[in-house]
Amino acid sequence: MPYNFNASDLTSEKSLWQIYKLSRKIQPSKLHVFIIILTMILLGTNAYFLEDDISIILNDTRTWASMGFNFSISTLGFLIAGFTIFATISKPEMMLAMMGHINKETGLPTLKYNFFAFMQVFIVYIVFALIYLLVMILGQKSGFLANIVNFFPYSSLIKLALIKTSYVIIGSSFVYLLLLLKVFVFNVYAIVMNFLRWEYHNTH
Repeated sequence: MPYNFNASDLTSEKSLWQIYKLSRKIQPSKLHVFIIILTMILLGTNAYFLEDDISIILNDTRTWASMGFNFSISTLGFLIAGFTIFATISKPEMMLAMMGHINKETGLPTLKYNFFAFMQVFIVYIVFALIYLLVMILGQKSGFLANIVNFFPYSSLIKLALIKTSYVIIGSSFVYLLLLLKVFVFNVYAIVMNFLRWEYHNTH
């Protein structure tokens, strides 16, 4: 069966960074953006206006970082295992046909549009796992960040800003990761239905 694309197009991306740049064409839903912004506003209001005890904010941030690292790493393992099984049992004929079809919203081949949606989830989980790890190893009491900030003027103000900003970002990231998990589950469902539709049309 002839295809209307070059074989080299299948392997044109050479790194996760290239995949991530292309995956940014897949825009999040407006509802997800609203939920994340609302979460950041609520956490920011608590950190900057409602809670005066900075030790509570700092303790929550460190606790959330530890929880987030465990959650992201364990979830990522299950997601990759599931995706590997899913990709293995997929029919090559259908996937090659999808490569020749262009998604109108993004301009990407439909195959890469579907796979980039999965890869985007993996990449974001890896990035946040790294952020959580850095907070855990560099943001501890008398850790690197606390010590290095002391060399700057207005170090106490910088520490307050860093703690409160980290509180907002790390807290909001939990919501973001859960929303991505929801998208991942739906994408699995949608692609399985497309596989079945492909089989239906090929047998009739």
